[in-house]
Amino acid sequence: MIQSEQPERVEDLRRLVEAYFLVQEAYVDGGLPAFAVLPTPDLRERFLRLRAVAEPLAVLPVLRRRGGRTVVAFVPRPPGAAWRWQVNLGLFAATLITTFVAGYTNTLGLVQSGYLRSAVGGGLAFSLSLMLILAMHEMGHKVLSLRRGVDASLPYFIPMVPPLGTMGAVIITRTPAPNRDALMDVAAAGPLAGFLVAIPILILGVSRSFVISPAGFEGVNLPDPLILQWLVRLILDPAEGMVVLGHPILFAGWIGLLVTSLNLLPAGMLDGGHVVRALLGPRPHMVLSAAAVVAAVLLGYWLMAVVILMLMRRGHPGPLDDVSPVSPGRIVVGLALLAVFIVSVVPLGRPF
Repeated sequence: MIQSEQPERVEDLRRLVEAYFLVQEAYVDGGLPAFAVLPTPDLRERFLRLRAVAEPLAVLPVLRRRGGRTVVAFVPRPPGAAWRWQVNLGLFAATLITTFVAGYTNTLGLVQSGYLRSAVGGGLAFSLSLMLILAMHEMGHKVLSLRRGVDASLPYFIPMVPPLGTMGAVIITRTPAPNRDALMDVAAAGPLAGFLVAIPILILGVSRSFVISPAGFEGVNLPDPLILQWLVRLILDPAEGMVVLGHPILFAGWIGLLVTSLNLLPAGMLDGGHVVRALLGPRPHMVLSAAAVVAAVLLGYWLMAVVILMLMRRGHPGPLDDVSPVSPGRIVVGLALLAVFIVSVVPLGRPF
């Protein structure tokens, strides 16, 4: 911990800051050194260079606007340690098994009715399709974390009992994103990658599904997101009153859209929460997090509403540089994510 009674350390940090900014005032904020600096047009680039040279000192610079001034402060860098990839591998293998079991049990009815020949084949089709969507989602986060200098783990997959077989996956980060652009990039990469993989899986699943009479239908009628409704009309074009009996691959794509849309709710530390925090800042993030609780309830996701409430207690640390605005290209990405949410969201029904 850097404390105010270490004058040599504070002087070292001041010289470090003065190499990139004009220091107007030095003071202590919460026991840590802070420096009011003169903002420049290339503020983002200067801060990135400061962050790079500060890394060997086991500190992280933080850029904030306080009281109308631009301030560089320093916080301790989280201790680095090797990620235990064996845990990630074990959870991945366990989730492969649970998604196969889910696909197998969900396929038994199709086999007994003569629509599919093998429950094992159906289970494999479901498991591999769903895991591919989830893996691409999480690796989108991981790859962009590496490119933007964020210390992030490999994905931790979460096994679950049927009928879903998984609750998705998460990635843990040790250090904040360097700036709003990087926060946006890391957050957006996951849902965009997962969605792009889900589309061909949905197309394949729809093309292998069955159009039947309602009289022969036995099962649960799931609500369809917009993108799935469009694909069914385009590929199968069922006659009025007919029912589409989904192939296991279709169900995997449906779950992939469900995971994508829930992650895009603009709340807490969800992907959508990161996006809103990057685009709009801390106060709109708090307001929209509360609105996301209401949205989750209205969509029928009570458990998700509880999760969001728990995430709201943590707050959001924001990027290291919370002063430099996002670039115009990231605003376009934000609009694209909004479109992905609209076509992917799965309303379960009335909450009351």
